Amino acid sequence: MRTNHVDPSHAFLNPAAACAFFVGREGEACTVRTEAPAEWRTWVALPQRDGAWHAENYDELADSPFEMGPLTSHSAHSFTVEGVPHELVVWGRGDFEGRRVVPDLARIGEALAAVFRGLPFQDRYLFVVHLNDKGRGGLEHRRSAALLVPRFAFVQKSAYEDFLLLAAHEYFHLWNVKRLRPVAFTPYDWTRENHTRLLWAMEGFTSTYEVLALRRAGLITPQRFLEIWGERLTGLQRTPGRLRTPLAQASYDAWIKHYRPDESTPNTTVSYYLKGSVVGFLLDLELRRRSGGKRSLDDLVRLLFERHGRAPGLPEDGVEKAALELVPGLEPWFERALRSTDELDLDAGLSGVGLRAVMRPSVGPEDKGGAEQGGKDGAPNGGPRAWFGAQMKERGGGLEVQSVVEGSPAQRAGIGAGDEIVALDGFRTDLKQRLGRAVPGQHIRVTFFRMDELIELRVQLTAAPRDTVVLTPDPRATDQQVRLRASWIGAPWPDQPPGSA
Repeated sequence: MRTNHVDPSHAFLNPAAACAFFVGREGEACTVRTEAPAEWRTWVALPQRDGAWHAENYDELADSPFEMGPLTSHSAHSFTVEGVPHELVVWGRGDFEGRRVVPDLARIGEALAAVFRGLPFQDRYLFVVHLNDKGRGGLEHRRSAALLVPRFAFVQKSAYEDFLLLAAHEYFHLWNVKRLRPVAFTPYDWTRENHTRLLWAMEGFTSTYEVLALRRAGLITPQRFLEIWGERLTGLQRTPGRLRTPLAQASYDAWIKHYRPDESTPNTTVSYYLKGSVVGFLLDLELRRRSGGKRSLDDLVRLLFERHGRAPGLPEDGVEKAALELVPGLEPWFERALRSTDELDLDAGLSGVGLRAVMRPSVGPEDKGGAEQGGKDGAPNGGPRAWFGAQMKERGGGLEVQSVVEGSPAQRAGIGAGDEIVALDGFRTDLKQRLGRAVPGQHIRVTFFRMDELIELRVQLTAAPRDTVVLTPDPRATDQQVRLRASWIGAPWPDQPPGSA
């Protein structure tokens, strides 16, 4: 999505990667003419006049990707949001189903437009979707978005949910980032990295609203809504770097850390996407709790957009100042969330909507959290599961260690990133199965190659940490807390009869 791709079936041109600019003339109007086979079409969110595409300046041109190709290799679909034309063009083969996807995208668009009481433009919007076998990602633009999606992501439930979350994320950027953006990004400096401590709000709030959008559009149930937040809280709890790098600092370090990860990244820093989304989630609950339901994250992002959605942009302290206008007394909350490495206060926000966080051990490598697991701690006998503490991937008949969790049995024994594990207790075996049969306190012999040298170490396994989060309704919740929860989720909890509060 950040580069160009051309083959006989299509051409994707990202002007930021294809078009140079003249220093000192970035503000001048730009004209683009395309030459392509007669049967090819061009899709781009720029106005067309006299056979050419026109941008007001280089910023607008760089923010307007071109998708080109014949309809034999594309499918094109139209819909509206708030009466504004939207187009979806899909390149590649897979299990895409326009009859399902198009209405769902429209519902997401309507849900997010409702936050800001309208769209920030009145001409048109374009979704470009590339189906592929290798990746997943997206890039927002001022009047369009480019999405890279697994080709078989539209039938299987969790894969389709992931696609909708991605689409909602990039669409919310219409307001947050593309118009409401830090002062440091206004204007863009195309010659160097642009640093800000606000990425926790730019990307974090956007990641918060991708989940809210699916719930408000009726595309996920209240139970699934809480499961997703349980999964994200679990991901944060499993990131040791959250205790090393404050969120605001992680935002500022994006160019040198987030986009240049290495084996130490999980232990030394935290994703401003992940922790930022959790902070947005908790800030929403905190605003609702302190105001008795009169204020929410919607009020905050709407105020920010109205006040700073155009030049000169959002000051570094703008989010906090606006939040304090809505609900005074949040200074300690922000200090803890943004500039310290203390654990976030889950209990206060969750209790305001009658929820509680239950912490349990993981039941296996595929356990992402969010859901109950029958009360078991993971081992076959119902006891605690044994823990090794390393991320690995299969390679050449062995397992290559990608990273080692700080303080884990693997780290204490001396296992390191790059080690290629070939045997456990003298046998070539499936590590997942082997650990599934092990118990805490057990010693195992790990045989591995390190820089072509065969090494053997003894590792004493421990019990899996309680780092897996499940959000559940608190049976002791008051009527006020139940009402706030129903307002936040958009429906009474299924076990709660309508009007019972």
